Amino acid sequence: MQQDHEATTRQQSYKSSDLTFNKFFSATTVTRPPMIEADIALGLFTMTPERATAVDFTDHVSINYARILAARGSPEVTLWGFLQPLTTNVWIGILAALVVYMLVMVMPFCIPDKTLTRSRLMRSSFHCVRVLLQQDVDEGSSWWWWERVVLGVWMLMTLVLTRSYSGNLMALLSVRLIPEPFQALEDLLEHPVQIIMVKGTAEEHAFKIATSGIKQKIWNLRKENRIMSFGAAQLGGVQAILLEGKSAMISLDVYHKKRMASQYSKTGKCVYSLGNMRYIPAVEAMAGRKDSPLVPALGRKIVQMTQSGLYDYWQKKFFPNLTSCLNSPTKLAITTPLAIRNIWGMFLLLAGGWIASFLVLFVEICYLIPLQGCSLNQDRISF
Repeated sequence: MQQDHEATTRQQSYKSSDLTFNKFFSATTVTRPPMIEADIALGLFTMTPERATAVDFTDHVSINYARILAARGSPEVTLWGFLQPLTTNVWIGILAALVVYMLVMVMPFCIPDKTLTRSRLMRSSFHCVRVLLQQDVDEGSSWWWWERVVLGVWMLMTLVLTRSYSGNLMALLSVRLIPEPFQALEDLLEHPVQIIMVKGTAEEHAFKIATSGIKQKIWNLRKENRIMSFGAAQLGGVQAILLEGKSAMISLDVYHKKRMASQYSKTGKCVYSLGNMRYIPAVEAMAGRKDSPLVPALGRKIVQMTQSGLYDYWQKKFFPNLTSCLNSPTKLAITTPLAIRNIWGMFLLLAGGWIASFLVLFVEICYLIPLQGCSLNQDRISF
């Protein structure tokens, strides 16, 4: 219903183009009607310098901006969710710290001291792993003070690290994030999605004439067949394309809001995401014949209508739920028990560890036991 309204609004406006001011909509793709005479073109038109040469505009009715509309994602459940509490750099830092700790603990091998036996040094070097896994550490009176200082610093660091990890993990498991990846035009360059524009609009024209910057980069995507242009009468099929999640639409936010409201009224769900960044301000007003006395008279009535809030009232009256999805939450609190699909990455890691241990066992049986048998035979021969 909303798509029909949008198409009708724009199409009716375009049909006024050949009434008496042919230049007004010379770039439109809508089929023009027979020539008739008229003084006022009903509907809202974006005010541009080119159009102002052919018509007179009334006072503006609304100011809209071009924004990005795309389908909202579903709450993310990733395989390696238990790794998300810490970034990749932090995990790499932990592994590097473990290696450095072990090297520091093994360095005293070069000290000629009988108390530093190989077994004790190996035990000391693996204390860092025990502390990281929150296991106990047996402290003996034979420890050197430098060993105690190194282990104490490591325990302090791992205390903060493990507490932070457990807190972030609990937060991630209890809250689901709904991805909304298309907030700015730069996001469209990073993701290989189709971009939808409406033919003959001021928004499309702004991208078309851009000679530099992000708008030119977006328009150059036509070379990759990533831009689809729809006429005003073809907008009814845009909804199905957007809901597939492989495309995004650039158009005035007023039409985006109506499309979101229409879908919410049908399904009771907010299935669209509206980008935060705004581009190409569009001042919309009615238009009339050049030097027509009706234009200023109608402009005064429009000022009264907008200042009294009547226009906004009409918008909400004819389009229910117009603001219901504008600030929809991107985080969902989880109150149900965790399912296996939420944490099955840990079980996959456990299974991988078991497989690795069986492979090591196989290597030991195949290689180490025969070598031990040979050494026993040599001992018997020597005896």
